[in-house]
Amino acid sequence: MALHSLFRLAAALGCLALIGSTILPAQSKDPEGPPAVAPGYTPPDSGGAAAGVYDRLRRLMSEKPKARRRALKALGRADAATLVPLVDAYFFMPNEAREDARQLLENLSGEQLGDRWRDWFLHVGGRDDLAPPAGYVAWKGEVFSRIDPVYRRILAPGTEVRLRLREVQWGGVALDGIPAIDEPDSVDADTARFMRDTDTVFGVRVGGEHRAYPVKVLSWHELLNDTVGGQPITLSFCTLCGSGILYSAVDENGGRLMFGTSGLLYRSNKLMFDRATLSLWTNLTGEAVAGTHAARGSRLTMLPMTLTRWGAWRQRHPDTTVMVPDPAAAQRTGYRYVEGAADQARAGIRFPVWRQSDALERNVRIYALRINGEAKAYPVDKLRAERLVHDTLGKVPIVLVADGGSGAIRAYERGQHRFETPASTPIRQLRAEDGSTWWLGEDGLTPDAGGSLLPRVPGHVAFWFGWYAFHPETTVY
Repeated sequence: MALHSLFRLAAALGCLALIGSTILPAQSKDPEGPPAVAPGYTPPDSGGAAAGVYDRLRRLMSEKPKARRRALKALGRADAATLVPLVDAYFFMPNEAREDARQLLENLSGEQLGDRWRDWFLHVGGRDDLAPPAGYVAWKGEVFSRIDPVYRRILAPGTEVRLRLREVQWGGVALDGIPAIDEPDSVDADTARFMRDTDTVFGVRVGGEHRAYPVKVLSWHELLNDTVGGQPITLSFCTLCGSGILYSAVDENGGRLMFGTSGLLYRSNKLMFDRATLSLWTNLTGEAVAGTHAARGSRLTMLPMTLTRWGAWRQRHPDTTVMVPDPAAAQRTGYRYVEGAADQARAGIRFPVWRQSDALERNVRIYALRINGEAKAYPVDKLRAERLVHDTLGKVPIVLVADGGSGAIRAYERGQHRFETPASTPIRQLRAEDGSTWWLGEDGLTPDAGGSLLPRVPGHVAFWFGWYAFHPETTVY
């Protein structure tokens, strides 16, 4: 896609786009004009399967005034359900057609929301009474193909979809526009001169092997495919909603899954795609939501991971390796692998999410847990202040341990035990009321006197708004 076209698309959404070697800065937060059509885009024959209302919407998006006038007249007699695909069309509308389209939106909705696309996107997202006309999946693939032709394959007619497709929006890049990291090199801790003790890392233990992934690198690439302890894993980091999550990258048949960034968002959450089938998956739940794997009901298994400081992780696990940033990738992309650099580049970037809660501030960082279908959010600052929290979630007794020095939060099953709050940091062990001592591990709590460990409960940090958008039934600690 031409670079100037992506600049215009970024302007329409007010988003940060990372394309090739260029960082596209945030533009105006309101639509300022239609994005240019991607090279290779060809509007379908109006006599095809997506006829009727969709044919009229295509004509409304035309640069021919006569075709637009006829379409506008016909759509004026449409029912309210037309609002859903009309909002999609409005994003791509030529400047000279936007005023007429806005009036049509107001007539069909009975609302006066102005000319900002995001306000209309929020409106249709929050209306459960609207069912889009038949053929909406193919329509969504068609309009997104104006950005990248591959979207027409991802959202083809007959594709199984397991989300509210009207809430899927473009995130500022084409497919693989943010390059994933595949099978990176790693080095022993004592040779990692590029790391500072204060650097934040995602620490993992898989198959008995410890490895750290610097957040200063993942903040740019957002997705990693690797093998640790002989097991394939995917680390998906949605920087928009603050959720870095580790998954086992194995499908239901035991085959390996390799993921990339789709360029699409759902409720401001990253949608990944697997490279074998082009199925879409959510970062936050690991669920396949469109395509072949969605038809199978596929869902990734979440693994425990610890967000902590490099110095603390290295001291706790001296055998750890750490991912080595690829200097060639940094030079090619223009990414600065420095702590906080990616956050500064995307500062102020927001995408519309209709489902919101004021129970907590929008971007409060919470530790998110979901056990047996029950979801709960634990404000990170509160956990770090209390250091030790006993709770029961999904009928499972748990204990959360927060280490203020390293920033690490870990959750474990606790059985019938209750533990004393540790007197010092870093927290290496817990003492139970019965006098037994338990060592904190990445897999679980291990009794000092021997016996079965209490297993780790996978959880992750996220922004409150992102967690609530997917789990409105969540409780708050």
